[in-house]
Amino acid sequence: MKTIEQLIKKIPDEPGIYKFLNDQGKIIYIGKAKSLKKRVSSYFTKKKLGPKTDLMVSQISDIKFTKVFSQFESLLLEAEEIKSAQPFFNIEAKDDKSPLYIKISADKFPLISTVRNEKPKHGVFLKGPFSGAGTAKDILKMVRKIFPYCHHKNPKKPCLFVHLNLCPYPYSSTQAKEEYIQNISKIKKLFKGESKQLIRDLRKEMNAFSKLQKFEQAQQIKKKIEKLEFLATTYHAPKEFLETPTLVDDLTLQKLKKLQEVLELKNLPKRIECYDISNIQGKYPTGSMVVFKNGKPAKDQYRKFKIKFTEKPNDYEMLREVLTRRLHNDWPKPDLVIIDGGRGQLNVALHKVAQEKLFAEVISIAKRLEEIYTPQKPLPISLPKENAARQLVEEIRNEAHRFAITYHRLLRSKIFIPSEKPWPSGRG
Repeated sequence: MKTIEQLIKKIPDEPGIYKFLNDQGKIIYIGKAKSLKKRVSSYFTKKKLGPKTDLMVSQISDIKFTKVFSQFESLLLEAEEIKSAQPFFNIEAKDDKSPLYIKISADKFPLISTVRNEKPKHGVFLKGPFSGAGTAKDILKMVRKIFPYCHHKNPKKPCLFVHLNLCPYPYSSTQAKEEYIQNISKIKKLFKGESKQLIRDLRKEMNAFSKLQKFEQAQQIKKKIEKLEFLATTYHAPKEFLETPTLVDDLTLQKLKKLQEVLELKNLPKRIECYDISNIQGKYPTGSMVVFKNGKPAKDQYRKFKIKFTEKPNDYEMLREVLTRRLHNDWPKPDLVIIDGGRGQLNVALHKVAQEKLFAEVISIAKRLEEIYTPQKPLPISLPKENAARQLVEEIRNEAHRFAITYHRLLRSKIFIPSEKPWPSGRG
């Protein structure tokens, strides 16, 4: 039998759900976390966590986990697992409260709310149980931004949510009512994990409006599709994780293999580095290097650079400086280098890599059309949004951009907010 310390060592620093089991192999608690390792480790500190939590921790003999891609997935998967396993410390030991559900009523104008003590009724849609009100609210916030819904019975006048475009106010006309009921149907599909079918249905609607030259309606549906696609690129229904607990690792490997195929690489790119430059007209320039190992962020190996070149706005020279400083450090060599930019940025990186004899493949990705530039091809590679290779490259580039912007804002704040402390120096 492995000790708790040994079990924690194997838990990844990634989002997912975790399960605590007692010495009889029975699940006693299920939780979700943005970082499984940090969340699970927090239970085993020397601090007192409260009578109920301390009692639960004293009964833990084993820990299991399932990795996911996003917060939305962890919220729904946690609810599905709790519903199936009925763990004691989720169901019985929450201040005597009954399980919480998301409810879509069977009224003439279906309303969405959170409820307790709800028994299944004909026509009523229930999703849950959820571990707390916060979990259910997080899910509803995500859904409402795509499909606005109502939670008030026939108010006399439009409420604040209507003005925020989060409620369609279905009471205004017969057409508004029909459109609202269609929206509710789409929300149910999303809760059931049918996002791909939902996107296909929306595309048909968009094309139909376009043929009728109703371009405003077509544009509104297009925006919904884009938001859903953002959710669907990483979203997988709870059923998929239950059937394949290693789904995250399997799909990540598939993305890496697809990237290898698209770029015609000899080997799988196990270590990928990506570089981004951030500045405002050349002021407070910063650079970032993010590292992905086996398709996942290796945040302990991220590096930030406070760029010294400040003569004039010149992204090429700033990129050249960052790459020079990186190559003069004895860090592990990458299998693939990604540059944020177009052909010009790629040529700068290729020249620097050749100078320093760093044997790595180099590509760049341009933001506007998300086209990938390579040394071997005169024209950029254009891939569809659903292509796994493009999704991986975009994910890595977006992470590099986020990291650079964060450091850039920090440096700017040091200028505008007086402080006796010196500027933070780059780790590169």
